Amino acid sequence: MNNIEETIHINRLLDIYGGLLSKTQYEILSDYYGANLSLSEISEIRQISRTAVSDAIKKGVEKLYNCEEKVGICSVFDEFKDEEVAHKIEERLRNGI
Repeated sequence: MNNIEETIHINRLLDIYGGLLSKTQYEILSDYYGANLSLSEISEIRQISRTAVSDAIKKGVEKLYNCEEKVGICSVFDEFKDEEVAHKIEERLRNGI
């Protein structure tokens, strides 16, 4: 997976499983993958070290991948990629059903 594909995939996982992360992890991942802020920018905004930001990203991404591995919502959507129903379900999940 290249960087763009990975970013898109992580944003999808964040939309679906983001509620399972801590508030801080969610915000940092949103800043990094959604707003495209750098580690330095995030650490400056949050007044924490770059290492803390990096650790939050690594742990948050790992948790998102673990959730997908166990539940597999993205995999199900991918199977029905062209189906309107899958898109409606995904939209409802993003909006908190």
